[in-house]
Amino acid sequence: MAVYADRPPGDLNVDYRVNAGDLLILMEQWLMDSGPSGDLNASGWVDARDFAALARHWQETECPIVLNEVLAHSHAEASDWIELHNISSVPAHIGGWFLSDDERDLLKYEIGAGTMIEPNGYVVLYETTHFGSPYDPGARTPFALSENGETLFLFSADDPIFPNCLVTEPFGASETSHSFGRYGRSTGTYNLVTMSESTPGSANAYPLVGPIVISELMYHPASDGDAEYVELLNIGDGPVTLFDFETMEPWRFTDSLGIDLWLPFNVPVTLEAGEHLLLVRDKAAMREYAVPADVQVLEWSVGKLANQGETLQLLKPGDVDDQGTRYWIEVDRVVYSDGSHGEAFADGIDPWPIEADGFGLSLNRLFLSRYGNDPNNWHATIPTPGATND
Repeated sequence: MAVYADRPPGDLNVDYRVNAGDLLILMEQWLMDSGPSGDLNASGWVDARDFAALARHWQETECPIVLNEVLAHSHAEASDWIELHNISSVPAHIGGWFLSDDERDLLKYEIGAGTMIEPNGYVVLYETTHFGSPYDPGARTPFALSENGETLFLFSADDPIFPNCLVTEPFGASETSHSFGRYGRSTGTYNLVTMSESTPGSANAYPLVGPIVISELMYHPASDGDAEYVELLNIGDGPVTLFDFETMEPWRFTDSLGIDLWLPFNVPVTLEAGEHLLLVRDKAAMREYAVPADVQVLEWSVGKLANQGETLQLLKPGDVDDQGTRYWIEVDRVVYSDGSHGEAFADGIDPWPIEADGFGLSLNRLFLSRYGNDPNNWHATIPTPGATND
């Protein structure tokens, strides 16, 4: 079964199992009329209904181990690595579990017998000495990580405590020495994103943000539907050219519904520190805003931003594989919504501001240096394309 490190309902002691330990906690709180953790139905107290809720999930198990950080593009002779993290309150024995990069062969690398991860602890496995080494007896089929991105699998097989758990973690193309790490969002979900620094064997650093970020977007104008725009901003200390002179290719802006704007080839765009760049559907329609005269404006023409929400990406060229396929490194990403799709969120509440959905306001990034793909870093306010956010 595929699992995503969600605790089963009724897991009161955070061991990712619903068993006698949880029943004991619930009964103690019921008898002593104290403690919020046993209040499974959010009634304000612990009673028989909470006992019934725990019983419905009796013996359920979820996986307490996550693929926490991955370095797939190491420098020179350094090794790529995979970090596993135990997010439970009890030690976890992962000897006999498997790592793989192929869903058709989950048994490529068997983790050594006796391997333990302490509560909230970490284990780091290296390509050169573990999963990629023919000298490691667990490497049934040695494999390497791809700097162009792939999917990793952690499989518990017939583990007696956590049987048949399959943890799946895809990642994209990466720059040299930049790792991907697990980052928790305000929605309770996690993204695997580029880290500001690599931290094998310890807590993840903060995501890498900038120097170019998506700072504002108008996806549903109130009057002219062509007056859509996405604003980019250089939050760094110096100029950034949105062009790769090694590959001789520019950066790109894409959405999930058909926009694919390649920035200029002939005269590459350079943004000075603090400078904005506007990506728009129709330059003429932008007359309804007070855009500063010195702001660069590029038109995508084909495609529209989705009123219901979608994924926006700013990409720069990565490597080319043996088949001649170019891969693209994500610079910034925003998956926005219109505030009306609670079914897409675990608590049933869409946290994105509905005021940006055709009511004349745009989505503005609140804190430019904070991670952007999180609704708590955006608010709806007066459109300021090409100028400082309101």
